[in-house]
Formats: sequence, structure tokens, C-alpha cells
Amino acid sequence: MNRREVIELLCAASVIAGGTAPGAIGAMLGAMTSGCSPASPRRTSSSSDATRSVELWSFFDLPATDPRSRELSGIAWDAERRVLWAVRDASPSIVALVPDPSLRTWRFGETLEISGGAPVDLEGIALIPDGFVVCSEDGPRVLELDRDGQFRRALPVPSRFADVRKNKAFESLTVTPSGRYLFTTTEVALGHDGATATREAGTRVRILRMDRQTGEPTEYAYETDPTPHEHGDWGVSDLEALSDTELLVLERGWSRGHGNTVRIYQTAVDDRARCTDVARLSLQTPTLSKTLRADLSTIHAAGVPEAKQPQPSPLLDNYEGMALGPRASDGRQTLLLISDDNGHATQFARILVLVLRMPP
Repeated sequence: MNRREVIELLCAASVIAGGTAPGAIGAMLGAMTSGCSPASPRRTSSSSDATRSVELWSFFDLPATDPRSRELSGIAWDAERRVLWAVRDASPSIVALVPDPSLRTWRFGETLEISGGAPVDLEGIALIPDGFVVCSEDGPRVLELDRDGQFRRALPVPSRFADVRKNKAFESLTVTPSGRYLFTTTEVALGHDGATATREAGTRVRILRMDRQTGEPTEYAYETDPTPHEHGDWGVSDLEALSDTELLVLERGWSRGHGNTVRIYQTAVDDRARCTDVARLSLQTPTLSKTLRADLSTIHAAGVPEAKQPQPSPLLDNYEGMALGPRASDGRQTLLLISDDNGHATQFARILVLVLRMPP
């Protein structure tokens, strides 16, 4: 199953679940085929019933006693080697996670120590034919590495991204299937672009698309959900490219006494929400349309151990990494998530394997 088929499956599953209307999906797929973006500058979400399109295949909790389990963030699936690469934000390294054939248990493979370049706080990773691209909250920066983890070069980032909030910079990174584009974004709005998320409104971020052939950057405005609870945080923790225009967006947050909320949206870049030449985002700035594809609190979690802190579902934790994975044994496409335990005993370092439900 290629990524184009994944898009069609997501849309078909949403129809089954009572989400987007079939006519609208046909129009969207037709627009994608013609190279035009179907997105609207108006932000929209489907009903929570659309979350039925995704279900749990397996979960695996990495050993808390192994330092390689700590503070794992962005992930990228390597189909050729059948390895999930994960960056650690606690140390400049890339860890290989190797699944069994059934995708139900995982073991550690090699660890690549990153050398060269300035200090980094790694949060995202993307796989390219001859190496890796990683993003760092320090800077923030986007760096190209070879397959041994050796620094190759820093990619140019628009200067406006220096105006990031502390510990809320580049959290995500993905490369398109064509290999031409990289996408990243900050976790919350840049300082000059507005507020962080509240109970009344989401935060507005700039999704940055970087052309690997020309170096040209393009920015698109995207608005997250509001925070689900008072005194909580909310933002974008990862992106996964389905095509040169289509993205999955991982939104997540935490609040004391309520735990984590994790939602996955699908969006498409749209010139009407292009903000490359917009100095400051405002409430009048058009944002990308988005459609809810999964709310982890609604996924059946049989067999998952009790959470270590209050959570609406034992499945939930601090998920920061997302990647399309291999097919499951029944042929369905998998979506992989990984949680960052922040080095805390009250959190799991967990790998989730989700599957996209096939239409009847």
C-alpha cells in the first residue's frame, strides 16, 4: 500500500464512520489528482465518530531501566532495513528500534551518536536516501546527517523562526514520498504571531515546507484545537507527509489531573492559507482546513496496563513521534506513534502500532 492509497483509505474510512461526505471526498481526491489543493482556508473538523477509522494493533512499553528508552521523540520508518529510527532529545543520538514480524514486540538495534555541528535538542527526524534530516529546538535548526549520524550541513531556516517560545520550537519533521519537500512546524505560535492555545482558541503556527531541490521555503498558517482543560498546554508534536501536499498532524497536550489528550488530523497545503509574506499572523489570517482522523482516548485499549498518572484512557501518554509504518500481517497500513517519557517514572516510553480500518 503506497501513501496515495493511504489517503484514499483514510477518506473512505471517514465515510464509513460518518465523517466527511462521499461527494466531498470525491472532490478532494479529484483535486489531488489534478495537482490542486482541496483545502479550505476555514478550519473545520469532522465529528469524533471519524476516529473509528483507526484501531489499536499493538503496544509495547520499552524497558524503563534502559537509558535508550528515555526521552525518545521524532521517528521515521526505514522500510529497506525494517527499522524504526528515533531521536533522543536528552542526548544527540539516533536509536534503532526493531520489531518482530508481527509488530507486537520491539528490541533496540544500533545507536548512532551524532557528531559535528552545534549542540542540539533533537525532536524530529526524516529519512532521505543517503542519510537523515533532523530538527533541533536549539536554534531552531534543521540539519542534514549522513547514515552514520555525522553532521553534513545546516539547512536555511527563515529568520522569523528565531522568535520561538522557550521549549516550543521545531518539534516535528517529515519528508514527502517524492523526497522533494521537508515539512516542519513549531509546537505553538511564534512570539509575534499570537498566543498559545487556551480553552477558547487554538494556537496559530506556521507549517514550513522546504524545497530540497531549490531551498525555497513556503509557510502555511495552521490553527490547533483549543486546550481541552484549564491550565493545560496544547500544540503540534509531529507531522507525517502523505504526499507533496497532504499531511497528518499530531496534536497533543497535557493538564494536571486530566492527563494527556492526543488527536491526529489530516490537512492539505493551500495557497489561500499561505503566509510566507505575512509578517504577523492574526485572527483574520486564513488557516488550513483539517479533518479529525483519530482521537486516542476513543480507541479500544483492551490489555493496556493501568496508566501511571490520571488519564482518560490507559493508552494515553506523551506521544511526540508519528510515522507511517509497514503493513500489519493482515495487510492493513500501520501508523506508528512513540511517547517521550521525559525521564519521569510517571510516564511510559511506549510504541503504539495503529491500523487503518479497511472499508467493507
